[in-house]
Amino acid sequence: MRGLVLSGGGARGFAHIGVLEVLEAEGLTFEVVAGASMGAIIGALYAAGHSPAKILSIARRARWSGFFPFVPGRRAYARRRLLAFLRAHLPVRFEELKRPLVVPVVALETGRLRYLSRGPLPEAILASAAHPLLVGSVELAGERLIDGGVLDDLPVAGARWLGADEVWAVDVTGGEEGPVARNALAEAQRAAGIMGSALTQARLALDPPEVHLRVPLPGVGVAAFGQLGSIVEAGRRAARAALG
Repeated sequence: MRGLVLSGGGARGFAHIGVLEVLEAEGLTFEVVAGASMGAIIGALYAAGHSPAKILSIARRARWSGFFPFVPGRRAYARRRLLAFLRAHLPVRFEELKRPLVVPVVALETGRLRYLSRGPLPEAILASAAHPLLVGSVELAGERLIDGGVLDDLPVAGARWLGADEVWAVDVTGGEEGPVARNALAEAQRAAGIMGSALTQARLALDPPEVHLRVPLPGVGVAAFGQLGSIVEAGRRAARAALG
């Protein structure tokens, strides 16, 4: 069984759309999907049966800066806006998806990593993308949950858990080099990125995917939502190069 894994990465995650376009054009199909954070959003749209072209159309119409406002004090607003977007484009429950999907979340009060694959879908995707600084925790089934990318930003283990024995992992993490603005949010973002990258590398060493497709995005930050077109194109180029 072939599984698709989509990493987190904020706006860098738009590259997943370009990768999906190329993989589908080459006739590759995926029976199960796993995604973290932005990868959970793109992965859920794909698992719901939306084509890459449709996902790109949805992404172009969305106001991403409203979902992930890099402005202190707007977390409740961001949660409402992102949840409304997810409900508009996704089924109500995981069980209604065209392909099985799993997304990681972290229980804020226990620090435990969990994989969600059943029950309310938009709320689970919101939780998996709930960056603690930008969106804030999401309460689901009596737990306060945050971004699964905190502990598993490239959830190969999630795809294995769904039964995949051939995992294609699309990795848009990185970008932990270059200038950093002198403010608390920017510094916290960079620190989280450095920690996340180190943890992802450790996980990959223990359980490498069969195909690890990295998308180079030099100079592209997690908040570069205005660069959707060029980020998608970077995904296309990386996928073509990987397929030879």
